[in-house]
Amino acid sequence: MGGFPRNRIRHLTSTNGRTNLRIMSKGSDTKQMILEAGLAMASQLGLEAVSIGGLAKAVNMSKSGLFAHFKSKENLQCDIMHFAGELFSSSVIIPALEAEAGIPRIQTLVDNWIRWTSKLTGGCIFVQASQDLKDRPGIVRDNLLRQQEAWIDSLRRIGESAVQVGAFRKDTDPDQFAFELYSLLLGFHLYHTLLRNEDIPQRQQTALEALIRRYQ
Repeated sequence: MGGFPRNRIRHLTSTNGRTNLRIMSKGSDTKQMILEAGLAMASQLGLEAVSIGGLAKAVNMSKSGLFAHFKSKENLQCDIMHFAGELFSSSVIIPALEAEAGIPRIQTLVDNWIRWTSKLTGGCIFVQASQDLKDRPGIVRDNLLRQQEAWIDSLRRIGESAVQVGAFRKDTDPDQFAFELYSLLLGFHLYHTLLRNEDIPQRQQTALEALIRRYQ
């Protein structure tokens, strides 16, 4: 049983292990399918548009069946955000951290981010959710804020690593670099999702190189 994920193994009992494993595996697979559909819906329509009833219809489940997985709309939205965060980390941040520190890591991060947003119908879910939730206090907004703070901290640390390897000046302000790089990415997002100009790839690369030069 060592090949199974730990979160499934811990649900085994000494008397009914195989049955419980099958149940938990099926339940996890169903929830994964729901979250994938929820992420697609949130990207296209906005996180606030995702509801228990609407998502149940989209995945061909009963409303009560889907409700059993999440218990509330807020929990559903939080789980979608968490699911998106895990995908974002594995698709964008972790591969960038495996690249050489400095300019190669920054370039990889930007390329990964653009690839991530282009795969989603409506673009980056976190950008969409920022608009939906900016004036809506609550657990979903709190969840988004934590994720965004962690993302900005990742940008800051990538800036710091560029200083450490000599790619950026020693007097570089990593917080300012993170602010400017994220602002640039948000501009890329607008051009990709709305304006869709043919020369976007060249312009975004020119903008990134100009940003990097200011810190060298």
